[in-house]
Amino acid sequence: MTVLVRAFEPGAVFSTRDIALIEPVARAVALPQPADVRCVRQSLGGLAAALPSQATDVVKGQLKLATYQTMLEGCDERALSYACRRCLDELDWFPTVHQLKERMSKWVSPEDSAIRRARAIMRTGRREVAADAPSITAGQIRAMKPDLRSMGLAAGFITQDQIDDALAEIEQPPEQMAA
Repeated sequence: MTVLVRAFEPGAVFSTRDIALIEPVARAVALPQPADVRCVRQSLGGLAAALPSQATDVVKGQLKLATYQTMLEGCDERALSYACRRCLDELDWFPTVHQLKERMSKWVSPEDSAIRRARAIMRTGRREVAADAPSITAGQIRAMKPDLRSMGLAAGFITQDQIDDALAEIEQPPEQMAA
């Protein structure tokens, strides 16, 4: 986890060992923790106790509860808990299913957050260059297409100075290069 914390630090560079830890996380899929009927009922009960709602008779109240349960069935219990807390903070009346789902959609699980960070690290390609990595020659840099040079620069395999020096050599006449 400490490696993932550095994901958005400017200038953060990741070693081969770091990347070996990050790659499996980047390939992972965050699985929701589905709320069971009891969890949904308790969440709605807490909201009903704290927020006023439209007056209904017993039959309409049972129908309303059944509808909410059907619509919230299978949602992540942590997302539901988050949405309920937000409703208590933000609303004056018992929320609609839509209002609950809106708030649940804004919740990000810790697992999904870690996966997103790992994928960001893999996309940026900020990796340490191995000390024993073979050095690249000016001729090899000149032979690269510009997009390949950009990728090498972004990955940290070559520097902008190396590119500038390699390209400057072809712009100078041969007699100046010998001097």
